[in-house]
Amino acid sequence: MRLRGLSMRLAILMVAATVLIQLVHGLYRLSVDIPNARKQGVEDLDHLVSSLKPALSFSLFQFDENLSNEILKTFRSYDVVSGAWLLDQENSEVGVWVRINGPTSEYNKEVTWPLIYNDNKVGDLVVLVNMSIIDEKAMAEILRVIGLTSFIGLLALGLLYIIVNFIVTQPIESLSNIVSRINIKSFTKADIKVLDDVRALDEINSLRQSIKAILTELVEHFGDNEQAMILLKEFNRALEDKVTQRTQALQQAIDDAEVANRAKTDFLNVMTHELRTPLNGVLGFSAILKTRDLADKDKLLIDGIEQAGQGLLVLLNDIIDYVDLDSKPLSLQTFSVHDALSSAYKELQPKAQEKGLALEFDVDSSLILNGDPKRLNVLVRQLISNGIKFTAQGSVTIQAKEADDGDVLINIIDTGVGMEASTLSNFKDGLFNQHEQGLDRSNEGIGLGMAIVNRICNKWCGQWWFEENQPHGIRVNIKLGNLKQS
Repeated sequence: MRLRGLSMRLAILMVAATVLIQLVHGLYRLSVDIPNARKQGVEDLDHLVSSLKPALSFSLFQFDENLSNEILKTFRSYDVVSGAWLLDQENSEVGVWVRINGPTSEYNKEVTWPLIYNDNKVGDLVVLVNMSIIDEKAMAEILRVIGLTSFIGLLALGLLYIIVNFIVTQPIESLSNIVSRINIKSFTKADIKVLDDVRALDEINSLRQSIKAILTELVEHFGDNEQAMILLKEFNRALEDKVTQRTQALQQAIDDAEVANRAKTDFLNVMTHELRTPLNGVLGFSAILKTRDLADKDKLLIDGIEQAGQGLLVLLNDIIDYVDLDSKPLSLQTFSVHDALSSAYKELQPKAQEKGLALEFDVDSSLILNGDPKRLNVLVRQLISNGIKFTAQGSVTIQAKEADDGDVLINIIDTGVGMEASTLSNFKDGLFNQHEQGLDRSNEGIGLGMAIVNRICNKWCGQWWFEENQPHGIRVNIKLGNLKQS
């Protein structure tokens, strides 16, 4: 067996695995980042239009072409915008701006925003978006990230190869060379003592000592050349088997490390898509601005900034909950189910009142559970928040009672839009799924809440399932028992 070939095969396998991972990573980024970039581009444009709407509505109401044209020139700083038109209710142009000598593309998207003045629609703003520019920027970012991760991966593989070569390959090669130089017709203990010069650690050192013990035994006990030949052949066969076993174990360790690294990369990808805005700065500056005497239209903009920051804060808390579930076990204590659910109810009651919904609370105050009240609060809060999010009118109800088998049965019932059976099945898989998809969805979120609910139920060894709430809405059922000390 050529041990140099072993080093080469290990190097080829590690490089091939890295290339395959990067290929899959690249395909994943192409399928996710470009649509997200298009979505983000339209959202950024929507934020700009939101800030311009009051001025545009006023200029359109006054039918002031000069003012309209000056406002539309704001779009010059957005290279993805090819042109913008301000149309009155008869679709006549009141203002127009078109990018001159800009990049041309057949892949343009027309986006329209209605303009309201004094609660009356006075016209529309039409913007032509060059989607090819967004795609090019997204592709450049994908190539940059893939290049960086490939470089880091190759450095890590190089270091791993050096370590494996030093700890495993070189000692095995030295042992093989010493054994191959031994004269099978006549060798002495001096020939065996050379094995002590081989530097080896752990299992390889055990292998060296085993070889030395076997050869010492051969020197002391075999009497003729035929007997020595038989014993040496058996020794060589055992040596090859041990090398094969070590190689398989090493390959398994490499595969496990690659799986762990891929899982971490996927998680970091999700994080980098969501945590882009410096949250503390947004909330801090918006809070300062709200204390100042500003125009009403400026206050509306600041309120929008604060709402976006609060939404990002909710998302960040969900991510922290999800990671916390991955790294820490559930705590174990005896607590009141009524108190744990009441905390979530009081926290979300203002949100329900803001939408004009009735948030009803029907929980048996005598219910006691042995488990983690904090995680139960997180679970119920996610489900109540989803019920409020997807309910336009009616109510969201929290119920809890003791089941027939002594477990606690919790129900979150809403009168919202409901979900199709296929969507319910996706949520039960515990993946990141959104109830609504696409750029025109009415509610925000990445589907992380259902993944958190699924993970808590699994760690609690509980059950959860969906039912239709006739005639409208969804009924989520959670069944939890007492946690046992692991």
